[in-house]
Amino acid sequence: MMREIKYRYCLDKDTDELLFIGELNKKTRYDHNYKCLECGQDMEVNMGQVRRPYFSHVSGCACDGESYLHKLAKRRIRMKFEDSDSFNVVFVRDISCSESDSCVLKKDFGCGFHDERIVHDLKSWNNKPLYDCCQEEEPCGGFKPDLLLTSKVRPELPPLFIEVFKTNKSTDDKINSNYKIIETRQIKSEEDIDDIIEQGFVENENCKFFNFVPKIAKRRKTDVDVTRVVIYPGGKTRFLSHGEVKCGMMNIKYDPKSLCEFNVQSFPHLHEGTSSEYILLPSQVALDWAVKKGMSIRNCMLCDSYRYNDSYSRYMCIKYKVLGDSFKFPNQYSAQECKEFRYSSILSNCTLADLQKLGTEVIEQK
Repeated sequence: MMREIKYRYCLDKDTDELLFIGELNKKTRYDHNYKCLECGQDMEVNMGQVRRPYFSHVSGCACDGESYLHKLAKRRIRMKFEDSDSFNVVFVRDISCSESDSCVLKKDFGCGFHDERIVHDLKSWNNKPLYDCCQEEEPCGGFKPDLLLTSKVRPELPPLFIEVFKTNKSTDDKINSNYKIIETRQIKSEEDIDDIIEQGFVENENCKFFNFVPKIAKRRKTDVDVTRVVIYPGGKTRFLSHGEVKCGMMNIKYDPKSLCEFNVQSFPHLHEGTSSEYILLPSQVALDWAVKKGMSIRNCMLCDSYRYNDSYSRYMCIKYKVLGDSFKFPNQYSAQECKEFRYSSILSNCTLADLQKLGTEVIEQK
């Protein structure tokens, strides 16, 4: 198994500039004198036929490399900040729907956009400059952050700390200081640093943010499925689900020919007394609401004899032996000619206010 290549970076011994092994070849390898980023001792280039090129300490030098990644991360982040027009920070947050304060679906779906990536820039925002100066281990407010961001053009802008987590995380005193802090996840390899340089700081992926309160605008969500019951003249219903109606259509009729339409919870529960619970069909809720709103509707689903049968795994009329086999599994219009129709005692005890908690009216035929 190939041994891990520990050093891809070192410093030019004469200029103190950071050098990347990928920028060198067999011709240019002798153009520099090299020293270790951590200990300052001499290093050399290794370019063989099999292994990837790398830097190593010359014979006789000793360095445990414990702080190499920490120093490399600080140097590369600072260079990225200084050499680029922008430096992304990406907040990963939940965004509320702009209709969530009044929308009845909120209690069931917690409507919004989850884990949305909101991209900001450390160097400017809304065409206003932000930070333009990045210093390593510059004291500030009794602390010495790994990197300190300040603004020369806007000196009133509070400073920002960037902390590279290699061994120690930010202290509670620093976090509670109210300074804005970006703390990297634990840096375990050069690839972890590459990720920050390429993507910027991404919340919960390669960093944590402390004391940031980004302004996140709400926006309208229109793709939450809505369960709807469409009621037609005469009392027939149509049950819509599986994406036929989305929350963007909450107050828009699905069928212009309908008498009224009702958005309802998929499995409405009505408490009967204090110890038992009655599960209503969405269509029962909608039909009962329509009746209590003064509409003349007669439908088997409103009848006390309309019960669920476990043996048949479906609803049936428990008085079919009196009415005849054709009423055993009645259609919605059977109630109109049924002499045994009795309004459900469960539904008759259910108030309009109870029904409003289980759904909300959409629009009625004028």
